[in-house]
Amino acid sequence: MNIFKSIGMGLIVGFSSVLLHNLYSPFGIIAALLLTFVGVRATGQLFFFRRYQVIFSLAWLLVVIRAGSPGLADEILVYGNTPGNIFLLGGLVVLLLGLITPKSLNR
Repeated sequence: MNIFKSIGMGLIVGFSSVLLHNLYSPFGIIAALLLTFVGVRATGQLFFFRRYQVIFSLAWLLVVIRAGSPGLADEILVYGNTPGNIFLLGGLVVLLLGLITPKSLNR
């Protein structure tokens, strides 16, 4: 059941960040990347195991890659402009940072 919850969280955060990244140029990208990082960290805190964070990240990547490729009517949600490229590369870096940072700073 936790697998489906982490997939759902990844899909929701990915969809939200895709819609946010092009809104108010610098602030939308920052908000989308921050939302992605908080989503990865929340998944780690909620489900404890790192495998759920990886599943979250794969679901996020599925949504973002699908949004960056042409659809049936040639619509693209993540363009190849500067904000789109920063979002794609920054999102991947944020996902990796969220996966490798320790769960708690108290230890």
